[in-house]
Amino acid sequence: MSSGLVARRWAAGLLFSGIVLPGLDNLDPSHGLAFGQGLASAPQTIADQDPIRQASDALNQWRKDWENRDFERFAAHYVDTFRNGSLDRLTYLERKRAIFERRPWQRIRLNEVLWIAEKSTPDSLSVRFIQEYDSPQGSDRSRKEQRWTRTNQRWQLASETEVVLSETEASRTRLKSGSGGLGK
Repeated sequence: MSSGLVARRWAAGLLFSGIVLPGLDNLDPSHGLAFGQGLASAPQTIADQDPIRQASDALNQWRKDWENRDFERFAAHYVDTFRNGSLDRLTYLERKRAIFERRPWQRIRLNEVLWIAEKSTPDSLSVRFIQEYDSPQGSDRSRKEQRWTRTNQRWQLASETEVVLSETEASRTRLKSGSGGLGK
């Protein structure tokens, strides 16, 4: 990893670089570890914990709003300049609204969640995870990377990339992650 880059993996309310954060119910405890340059072995201050904890809370709420098909709350998680590949925010959300309307329910789980922070940009974080999506119309597993930005003390999605996993990759990550994760 490059200098100034810190990666952390959350599990069972713990950030495995010496930080204890109670109440995080969003990750699979079997994947808890941290790596990267600049990780302290001693507990960090509350100020150091806040950005990733707040962004984790925003990610969890995004997942819940999506799963609950609460479109207005779901849409509020995206900045005006959001991009998903060639799609702008409006086009992306129009597609999501159509999906919400066609599906009576959907279940979303996030596994292998990994936050990446650049020390030079404290108001911007990246997160990578394996997403499991299930609905009456079908299911898939994909690898996602999202960029979250903080404006006015609120974390919102700025961009997202997604790669649907092949059946072989999906089976491998299913075995690796087991049961658990965000959205048990």
